[in-house]
Amino acid sequence: LEAATAGGTVLAIANGGAKPAKLTLTTTGIPEVPLDAAGNGYSIKRTWYTMEGAEVSPDQVRQGVRLVTVIEVNPFGGGEARLMVNDPLPAGFEIDNPNLMASGDVAALDWLDLNAEPGHAEFRQDRFLAAVDWYGKDPFRLAYIVRAVSPGSFHLPAASVEDMYRPDYRAWTGAG
Repeated sequence: LEAATAGGTVLAIANGGAKPAKLTLTTTGIPEVPLDAAGNGYSIKRTWYTMEGAEVSPDQVRQGVRLVTVIEVNPFGGGEARLMVNDPLPAGFEIDNPNLMASGDVAALDWLDLNAEPGHAEFRQDRFLAAVDWYGKDPFRLAYIVRAVSPGSFHLPAASVEDMYRPDYRAWTGAG
């Protein structure tokens, strides 16, 4: 077996013995272009809003501005699922006051129309994670608050949703 690597070098693997050998080859890498949104069984959408509820693009945000990040997951069929939602943050953002969302004290954000209560949510330094038990075919929405803390241009990683017991049922947003 011969294959060229991304660096242009040729990798050659040969069986020097008389008996057949099984080969398992694992590769990793970074896509040259951002992946498009896709999925199987679900779709996921991430949208940012001002604190007043106006939709905004994250590439137009100034340092120090707070945004509401809304994740909407749409199941393509009915049934029940234990889902894991993973939303990695761009490097210039950090989660702002996770206790606000966890305590339910969001009276100023009544425009959100949230309809899911995560069984577990984590507000990590680099991502928002939520475990959601979902029944039926209706979409659900989750939200949390971020703050732009560093000026600059940053990679926007894809948010994803995955069925914890059927991992082939998953979806991701586009990256950029």
